[in-house]
Amino acid sequence: MRPRPKEMRDLPAEDDRAARYQTVALHTLAKLSAGDIRPKTVHRLRTHLRRLQAYLELVGEDRNAEMMANCVSRLSRFRTLQAFDRYVTRLPASASDVRKIKDCIRKERAKLDRKQVYRRIERRVRRHALPPTPASLDWMAERMEKLRREHAKSLHDLISEATANPRRKTLHALRLKIKAIRYQEEWALNQAYARPEIVSWLKRAQSVLGDYEERAQFRKLARTLDLKSYARIIKDWRRARTRARTLPTKLTGIIRALAGRGLRLVEPGLPPNRATILGSRRAAAR
Repeated sequence: MRPRPKEMRDLPAEDDRAARYQTVALHTLAKLSAGDIRPKTVHRLRTHLRRLQAYLELVGEDRNAEMMANCVSRLSRFRTLQAFDRYVTRLPASASDVRKIKDCIRKERAKLDRKQVYRRIERRVRRHALPPTPASLDWMAERMEKLRREHAKSLHDLISEATANPRRKTLHALRLKIKAIRYQEEWALNQAYARPEIVSWLKRAQSVLGDYEERAQFRKLARTLDLKSYARIIKDWRRARTRARTLPTKLTGIIRALAGRGLRLVEPGLPPNRATILGSRRAAAR
């Protein structure tokens, strides 16, 4: 970990936290390279890469943030297959279905090894995961306020589009935006400008939309692999789709919380309702 310069010791420790996350990511990559491909190991790496991406976005390092996002994407199919394996095992699905999915996992793992994906990610994390210098306390506070207003406008536009046309592609774009905002807001939780209620709302929204996107991926895989459990998977997909399609109209509170009192983006007749804003209390640490 880089030592903090004397003149920076009175500043927030985000840079130190980012360095710790970089260390965890590198340690997890070493475990993956050594053969530890447990779902929790892959999930831990992706989570810390997303946290690093969020911090880089906060401090304006957009190019490096995009590199972290690309690293996450390289592991997306592997993570989806592992989640699908866990899902069909709990259904429960037939032994032949489980064998097909595990075969896909073996092939994807071999592909990652052949292309040296872990080594490529490790190189990028070492070189690009941290900003050149820490940000000052005042600058970070002003930056967060500015981004919140920008996010409010972006969410307003995405929610309007998703309400008018709640197709998977639109809801997926909304989910990605919500996820990005959530990770940025989590960086501020130990600061005076923290908004923990925003994080809670974003987690619940991300859970609903994430369930739908995951079930849509499972549906596609089940059809491609001609699984016997396809009919059951379709039922779960439809339930998740219904929940996701009704979500956008319940996100008014998030927009107002991000925008603040000075920015009006919604109709006066749509007040936030914290009790029913998302209609789902499911855990969202996805």
